[in-house]
Amino acid sequence: MKKKPGDNDSHINDPQLSDPYATLAAIYDQVMQHVGYEHWARYIKKIIKNYSSFPTQILDIGCGTGEFIQEMRRLDIAVDGCDPSPAMLEIARRKNRLSNLWIDRLPTLNQVPPGRYQVMTCLYDTINYITSLEILEEALHRIYDLLPAEGIFVFDAVSEIFCQNYFDGFNERERIDSNFSYERNSYYDYANQCQINEFSIFTPRQVFKERHVQHIFSFSEIRSSIVEKTKFDLVAFYEDFTFFDAEEDSNRAHFILKK
Repeated sequence: MKKKPGDNDSHINDPQLSDPYATLAAIYDQVMQHVGYEHWARYIKKIIKNYSSFPTQILDIGCGTGEFIQEMRRLDIAVDGCDPSPAMLEIARRKNRLSNLWIDRLPTLNQVPPGRYQVMTCLYDTINYITSLEILEEALHRIYDLLPAEGIFVFDAVSEIFCQNYFDGFNERERIDSNFSYERNSYYDYANQCQINEFSIFTPRQVFKERHVQHIFSFSEIRSSIVEKTKFDLVAFYEDFTFFDAEEDSNRAHFILKK
């Protein structure tokens, strides 16, 4: 019988709370192996071709373990990246030795050289970690200032309906290897419009707990912030991984903004 996370672990100390991704980083790629990064990279390449000229310099904001960067490089597109998590960046650097990777976060992006990157991306719900529309607008202003003329910014966000249908009451557990297993409990906080993902990560000597909170803005709120509060042109607003206009009840929307 497959051993479950936590079996025979009664000797382990009380769970230790760790920062988001500090411990999860070690098994993040295995936990997220269902994500189609190759497909995502091909989709973003098509968007870039439609709205920007090649060759181009690309920065992936919130690059995580660098899977998207790796897939873009396989498409002969050079991408640099930044992320607030040192643990995630450590793994990204092992995979992408030709990319410049550094610690940085929205909304400040203090380390990004102005004018260097013609395209910036922020993918896989990263924008949902921003805690308010005011901070989102601050981040958009900062990105606008960092892009050169005609530069584009591509980001995605998930909808409340997506969270409610797929991750409200979602639970899973898996043993990764002899050193790691995990439990994930996810639910939707209706009152605060937040998706909560709680991880318990089991190691031979310690259990670590991480709590990830994503703020789910309506697509209309995001669109209003872009159109009314920034200088960006919202040139497209696509559903999931298509080139059809997104609706308020779409699962995911990709926003394409141009300076």
